[in-house]
Amino acid sequence: MAFITTTLNEFVGTSEPTFIGDTQIDGYVTRGCIKMNVVLRRMQGGMLMPVLGTTVALPYGTGKVIGYSDERLLVDVTEYNDDYEFINADETEIYDAQETVARRNSALRSSFNTIATDYERVYKSEITGTLSPMRQSKLDAYIPEITDSTVCVTLKGQFLSGSDKIVAQTIPSVKLTPAELRKQRALEIAEARKLRKTLLEKYDDEFGGDDAPDDAIQAELDEMFGNDDGEF
Repeated sequence: MAFITTTLNEFVGTSEPTFIGDTQIDGYVTRGCIKMNVVLRRMQGGMLMPVLGTTVALPYGTGKVIGYSDERLLVDVTEYNDDYEFINADETEIYDAQETVARRNSALRSSFNTIATDYERVYKSEITGTLSPMRQSKLDAYIPEITDSTVCVTLKGQFLSGSDKIVAQTIPSVKLTPAELRKQRALEIAEARKLRKTLLEKYDDEFGGDDAPDDAIQAELDEMFGNDDGEF
């Protein structure tokens, strides 16, 4: 297994739940004459992992991905949305885009400072009162460098364009025994049933207990797996 970068344009999703051994793959990436099985690297909330340097849109502006922290994106805001306003819960304060970024940046720095303080308290030497070079190196690697306009975010929905690069893990094909093939197929069937059950529950809520229309469920399954022939 290895990690690669690809684009959404290069990625082709599976048409139905597909396993390679015990691993469910998201789809395929073709390089030259080689078709690779891949699992897309996802972060908090199922967010795809864009590569460093990717430009992303935020409610309060636009920025570039400069790192990752706790399965979220660290984004340097470079342009501000002049129309953005944030009103606090009791409606006593209104913050513009730059003020919002400053507040989020301050909270991020406080979080990192708390982590560093707790780490030093637990691991510092009782003799020197400081961290060992190895411990200090681990702490430095864990806490990334940020600027005064860095925020930590989780983005929902389709926030990337087809040409943006994302991270994926390749899953090598393996030759399976008949028993392993049966197990793999059982996993695929179980996943398909799980998806259908989830959709049935969703539509049950929407239609107030009435049976969900099969064509609605089929359409959503087709959209999930890029299936155009209506067969699942």
